[in-house]
Amino acid sequence: MTNVLIVDNERIAQEMLSTYVNSAPDRYRLVGVIADAANAAVVCLRNQVDLILMDVCTENDESGIDATAAIKQSHPQIKVIIVTSAPEVTFLEKARIANADSFYYKNVSEEKLLDVMGRTMAGEHIWPDDTPPVKIGNAISKEFTPVELKVLRYLVDGYSVVETAQAMGVKESTTRYHVDNLKDKIGVKTITGIVRMVTKTQLILPEF
Repeated sequence: MTNVLIVDNERIAQEMLSTYVNSAPDRYRLVGVIADAANAAVVCLRNQVDLILMDVCTENDESGIDATAAIKQSHPQIKVIIVTSAPEVTFLEKARIANADSFYYKNVSEEKLLDVMGRTMAGEHIWPDDTPPVKIGNAISKEFTPVELKVLRYLVDGYSVVETAQAMGVKESTTRYHVDNLKDKIGVKTITGIVRMVTKTQLILPEF
């Protein structure tokens, strides 16, 4: 029997994941559902936890990826599957660095999640090949170059064009060129419009 902890701050997601776990009572037992990733380590100390379904963005702005890194360090035997609906471009890499065992995007069939859970408990590491593409204005996220994604990251984090150029070690004119290209691709006229669109679609999230 595998004891499962769910960490997710969205009620609908909590109910969905709980339904998945409870649909296989011969294999899984739900030991808890919490909203704040910072409390996951405490639950692991007080309960027998074998597998965690860990969201990335949780209550009180706590990072599920940071919590995963801490748990894998103190409880390396616990398997952690990062479960998110956000196509944020850095989540896959950061989850790997945190030593998550597998990665799963929400809104997939029950059978798929149960398959990932079972294979993860058997010692496999299940990862998507890439971040799913999302439509951002007139563009598809796959159309953005690596440099444009880096510019977007700085803009979302509140950097001005000048500050972005300095942080990237390039000329201001080069950064403005990339910003203008982003405006054209997305179909907006301002940097505020760019930031609003990429954060609304969760392609890039501040502080992540």
